[in-house]
This record gives sequence, structure tokens and C-alpha cells, in this order.
Amino acid sequence: MPECKFLTNGLAVGYNGIVKPCCSWQVDDAWAKNNHYSEIADLGNWHNSEKVVEKRTQLESGIWPENCIRCKTAEDNNRSSMRENSNSAYADYNDKDITLEIRPGNVCNFACQSCWPEASSRVTNFMHRAGLLDRSEIVSDSIENFDFLDTVSRRIQDVVILGGEPFYDKHCRKFLEWAVDNLESNIMIFTNGLYIDYDFIEKYSSKIVLIFSLDATDSAAEYIRYGTEWKTVSQNYQKCREYDHVELRVNITVSVYNLLYLKDILLWLSKNCPDLITFGYASEEHFQSDVIPLNSRAQIISRVSEIFNYIEKIAVSEDQKQNITRNIQSIVSRLENNTHDKHNQQKLCSYIEKMDSVKNIKIQDHCPELYDIFFTKE
Repeated sequence: MPECKFLTNGLAVGYNGIVKPCCSWQVDDAWAKNNHYSEIADLGNWHNSEKVVEKRTQLESGIWPENCIRCKTAEDNNRSSMRENSNSAYADYNDKDITLEIRPGNVCNFACQSCWPEASSRVTNFMHRAGLLDRSEIVSDSIENFDFLDTVSRRIQDVVILGGEPFYDKHCRKFLEWAVDNLESNIMIFTNGLYIDYDFIEKYSSKIVLIFSLDATDSAAEYIRYGTEWKTVSQNYQKCREYDHVELRVNITVSVYNLLYLKDILLWLSKNCPDLITFGYASEEHFQSDVIPLNSRAQIISRVSEIFNYIEKIAVSEDQKQNITRNIQSIVSRLENNTHDKHNQQKLCSYIEKMDSVKNIKIQDHCPELYDIFFTKE
């Protein structure tokens, strides 16, 4: 089995302050106990610690560590994994180079429909009010000070920063201030696009990669990514294209919410092409396409399949076009072949009703087609 660059060169600091090789790493109690950033005496030598070396040796021997289950599942299903991505993205790293992924805080101005409470304070609040979550179950350890990174700051070649919303959360903004004074690395920021810190963009002289999370356009976007003001987000997207040291990317999170609107966002992007388009997938079972009744699938398959006619118009590389094609083919295949999960459809409907109530919003006002599909009995 090929190596994983994250096990030699990756540092990820999660919402709970636990250090791990990458964001896909599954943390158990033993790992959490020994790997909180505040308890690691020598972060610069962390990759040579006993447990990291043990996991690396397992993988190199062809045995998947239990912590790597997400990558194993992805590769078993012929999807790209973090391991594979690391080996291509960081192929030119030397032994001392580091990629840092950090989540300084989880305060967010959005409550996206398929987001999870650890990643958004606003999702936590709404789910608690809806009776879907005990707020005390959410562990968030916001980072106030970044001195613990001083010993590796000059080794960091690439940074990925997530929130919450990095341009909204005060702890994330503190990290950006620290970065201006301490880093010369490429820095990648996932953003919902409503607020952009143009002061930071103008002060930070190294390359910035902005990844706009866009799942739909217009009114559908304002429901699916609750908090969106589409006009403002689209204006910020256009403005960010004007900076020479900014690379603009878009990540589309595929869920049952936006299957009908994938064509719209991809057509919009074909006129406003980013440097890269990627796809993520909502993990919860009640956000999967299996919840769609069989008698509604032909309509959705037809809409999704229309995307094949427009892929060539998207001004991205051939590799990216092939990636878009593979993702759309996978979505269509699942719609065509998977059975209907009535239990999770009911779970989704209950989730929508409870969350819409506390958000004071109605799905039928923004996405009437979805309302008809989700709440129609087969």
C-alpha cells in the first residue's frame, strides 16, 4: 500500500483541540487523551512519536489503522480519499515540510441544512432549540493563542483553515492575524462567502486559496445554506477573482437538498469559472438520495443528467471535467439503482419540519419541488 503523506507531514488541529494527521482521522479516547495541542511538548517531533510511527508502520504494511476508516471506505468504493489526495498534493514535500489544517473556532453565521453541530455554533443552537441535540454533547475548544505553533511555523508550507466561518469567528480571525506576522505559506480558507476580510487578503502577500462553499443559486441557496444572501455572496465571489495572489475554488456539497439545483450552480460557474471545482458529500443517512421515493426519481435523474450537456462549457481542465463527469455519473447511478429508504425519508421530513420551525422558514417557499418530493407518500 502506498504511503500517506499526512502520517509524515500532516498536522490537523480539530474543534476539540486534538492534534491528528488529517481531518479524516477518527479519534478514540486513547488518542484524545495523549494528543491535545496544549499537552504536546514538542510539536515539531510529533510525527516521530510512538503512536504516529505505529500507525504509519501499520499502513505501510498494508493494514488500515482503525483511525483511517474514512479513507478505507472511500477507496473501497472507488472514490478519492484524503490519503490519495495527500500523495499528489504534497508529493514534493521534504521530510520537514508540514501541511497544517486548523479549526480555531466553530462560530458561524450560517446554519446550512446538511452541516453538523461541531462545525457551526448556529447549527448547534437551532438543533438544541428543535429538541434534536443536547448542547452539552458538543465539545468545542476554541484556540485563543497560537504560540504552540511557533516551533513549526517556518516548516509550514500549506495551511487549511476552517471554522465555523473563518472570516466571522473571532478566533479564526486571530489566527489570520497571527499568520500575517508568522507565516509565508500558502493558505487555504473555506468560506461561505458572505463576509470576506479584504484587509487580510491585501496584507497577506503569499498565495491565498479561497474555497467558496456553494451548493445552489438564488432562493434555493438561501434555504440550503441558511444565512446566505445570494446577491452579496455572488458579488464577493466576483471581487475575489480580481486579486492576483488569490486562487478561487468552489466546493459543492452534494446532498438530497441540492440534487435538483446542481445544474443551476454548475451553469452559473460555467460563466464565472473558478480555478477548481470539487465535490463533497453529506455523510448523514437521511441526507442521502436513498430517501427519495422511487416515483420521483425519474424527474431528478433527468435534471441531473442534463449537466452532461454543459460540462464542456465549463472552462476548467480536462481532468476536472472528467472529475465532474464521474461525480454526476455516480449520483445518477445511485438514483437509478438504490432502493428507497422510507425510514430515513421520514427522519428527514421530521428534521426539516423541526428545523424550519425554529429557523422561522419554510422549505416550500424556497424549494417547492423538494417539498413535493420529500413529503409525498409513495
